[in-house]
Amino acid sequence: METGPGEHLLLSGPVTRPAADGWQRRIADLVREGRHAELARLPGELCGALVTPHKVTLFRNLVSTEGLLYRRDGPVVSWSTDPADLLDREREEFSRQAIWRCCRGDEVFIYHGLTPVRPGELVVADQTTLSTVRFDTLTPLDLPRRTPLAQYAELAYEMLLREAQAYVGAGRVGVMVSGGLDSAAVLCALVEAGADVVAYHHVVDDPLADESAYARTICDHLSVPLEMVKAGYDGDFPPRGLSFPHPFLNVGFPWLEQLAERVHTDGVRLLVWGRDGDLRFGPLRYGLHDALAGDIPFRERAALCAGLISSRWEAPRIVRTASRTRSLFDDIRSGGGLARATDFLEPVPGVPDDPFADVPAEDDYSVKDACAQLTSWRPRGIMMCNPLGSRDLRRLAARMPDAYRMLPYQGQVITKPVLRLLLSTRLPASVWRRYGRLWMSSAHKHRALADTDAFHELMGGPDSRLVRMGVVNPERLTEVLTDPHRRRRNAETLVHAAMTEIFLRHYEGRTP
Repeated sequence: METGPGEHLLLSGPVTRPAADGWQRRIADLVREGRHAELARLPGELCGALVTPHKVTLFRNLVSTEGLLYRRDGPVVSWSTDPADLLDREREEFSRQAIWRCCRGDEVFIYHGLTPVRPGELVVADQTTLSTVRFDTLTPLDLPRRTPLAQYAELAYEMLLREAQAYVGAGRVGVMVSGGLDSAAVLCALVEAGADVVAYHHVVDDPLADESAYARTICDHLSVPLEMVKAGYDGDFPPRGLSFPHPFLNVGFPWLEQLAERVHTDGVRLLVWGRDGDLRFGPLRYGLHDALAGDIPFRERAALCAGLISSRWEAPRIVRTASRTRSLFDDIRSGGGLARATDFLEPVPGVPDDPFADVPAEDDYSVKDACAQLTSWRPRGIMMCNPLGSRDLRRLAARMPDAYRMLPYQGQVITKPVLRLLLSTRLPASVWRRYGRLWMSSAHKHRALADTDAFHELMGGPDSRLVRMGVVNPERLTEVLTDPHRRRRNAETLVHAAMTEIFLRHYEGRTP
């Protein structure tokens, strides 16, 4: 919108609080005048640009999940939330190594000429200069020393409930309910706040990946209507006719499309989920140092040390983690335990074994979220919202000791104890005591086992861009597809590589 003579404001993202008259002009005033403290207090998950004839200012608030990108070419600055808008056919936009990593499923951002605007950052550009300014930073919540676990759980729910109140009166709100702790906590808060909610859950035929019993238990207990969306793969997968702005690094793309279409058909425009549960409350690191020296009550330290002794980890590994620089999770990453099989990919020098190496922090830029927004949600007019990503919850999580993100207990590893504790008085024990997880990738592996011809025709034929780039070896691809054991082992890589091949084909024909 026009906010002054020759001045325009462009915004993207949900505003979850009532907007007063003239609020867009107020945002323009704050950006123009450099009133950073007030800009940081704006509600919602906003990013935007203030454009004048001589200068452009890009901004993104601290909790925004919008993927705002920009590039500088001489005196010209261009920006968009869609990377396809910023591509230049005259230059090489990505490397063979980046495409190889996409085939493995690493969440790398392939466009080395594009720069994301980070949360809490302003980018100011004129014809000759470009500068970045941090206008907002996250400060840990100020809490007394040795605040107990129960207090963290109480505070977390209070903050989540406060965030949920913004959705009251916003019309019917859809909630993606997986049956896990994160979405369950969000749904509890929305119901208690008085929002008009409907839950959506993916139903799969594969019993190894079926969480519907948990979703039903949650919704029955809260008296929330539950819509079951049949999840599966149809004859259109891989989806050759669709154009993606980036390799779509999600093996469940057809499921996402089915859910988006159902939500759109129901007329729901706000859809919330438990996206940030792992980031805010899940384990980041853990070791003996966290149990002995963490900012937790003394009585809890003894319990955590006893839990470590009875855990699955060997004593020498536990002792090594007495140093704060060591974690019990280190061996998983250094040993390649998180990497997927790549039997049909050509070796590429310099590719790290760790699939998370050089991957942007999820708060900075999420490739999966950006692709989902651009291909599934926004084209249908659906706005995704993230209650667990609020500023208050981020501050609480920044203050929370690592010892409260995971509890070793009687040989088990209890993740997200804060969420479990806050749900213990609100949901049946079968939900919050749930331990372990189902084999969620089972359905995707069955897809790779069921239709080898589609994968071979797409990636192993003479038109394969991945073969031309030297990423896929067609002979080894044939060997993998004809061996059921290797096909299952490489199932997720096959799906990622197929989606990358589709991206490359459309990229070649795209006009910037």
